[in-house]
Parts: sequence; C-alpha cells; structure tokens
Amino acid sequence: MWKGFFMGFVVSLVVVFIISFLLVFILVYRGEKDKVRTKKGRIFPVLAIAMILALVPTVVIMLGIILLLGSTNVINIIFSLHLSTNEIAIFAILLMIYLFTIDSIIEMILKQIVGKNMSYFFILLLIRILAMYAIGLAINFTQSNSFIISLGVALIIYIIEVLDHYKGKGEKQS
Repeated sequence: MWKGFFMGFVVSLVVVFIISFLLVFILVYRGEKDKVRTKKGRIFPVLAIAMILALVPTVVIMLGIILLLGSTNVINIIFSLHLSTNEIAIFAILLMIYLFTIDSIIEMILKQIVGKNMSYFFILLLIRILAMYAIGLAINFTQSNSFIISLGVALIIYIIEVLDHYKGKGEKQS
C-alpha cells in the first residue's frame, strides 16, 4: 500500500520538477541568449542554474503536499474514518491544486471586499470547507467522511493562517 503511494508521490514530484526546470530554463536562456551564442560552452551553466532554481518550487510543493497529507491523515486517525492511503493522497494533491489556483483568486477578491480581518478569515474558512467537501465527494468519500475531513483540514489551515496573521501584526507593533 505505501509502496504504490510512494511511487505516485515521487512521480508527481518528478513531473513538477521537469515542468519547473523547463520554465526556468526558458527564462534563463532568454536572459543569457547573446552570451550563449557567442561562447560555445556556455549552455552548461544555464542548465545548472535552471536545475538549482527548479528545486525551489518543487520543494515548496512537496512540503505543501506533505503538510496537507499529514493533517488529512491526522483527521483520518482521530475520527477513525478508515480511508485508504491512496484516497488521502489523492485528496491532498487535489486540495493542493485547489489552494494554489481557485483559492488564491477567492482570497484576493475577498481581501478587496472585506479587508483582512477576522471576518475575512472566517468567510475563507467557510468557503474552504465547502470546496474541500466538494473535493471529497468528487473522489467518492461518503458524505460524513467528506464533511469531517473538510472541516478538520480547513480548521487546521484556518488556525495556521490566523496565527501567522497575528504574529505578523505583533512584529510590526514592536
């Protein structure tokens, strides 16, 4: 069970690294295009820089998936939901995709409408619970499992964001 999950995790990280590498390589190559054409052996430093810079988004995404996977697994264990590792992994990956795409857009819109205060965080919590519930139902969780997982993971993210927000406010006041 863990072997299949681990292989899927490694494959997804390799795909993220390859996409990041290609994008960074194109960016660095365009910036160094004239130097690469004048000096013949100059492509290897561009490749090395692109590989090093591609590690950053790969590590960030890996840590995000591990964080979501861990929090989802904790909720699964605490409430004895009996979800398989593959189901939890698929939920965590889909949740990561949601958080980096649609949720970011919702955050920006909500920040403009409400401002960044406690009501902003609470409305965001409710939207995330609804979105995670829909993700859970889409991957065939039962309604109760989907609700419990979405509520638990959304609360964990909510607590982290609120603590981070008020920690930042405390540092600005000192």
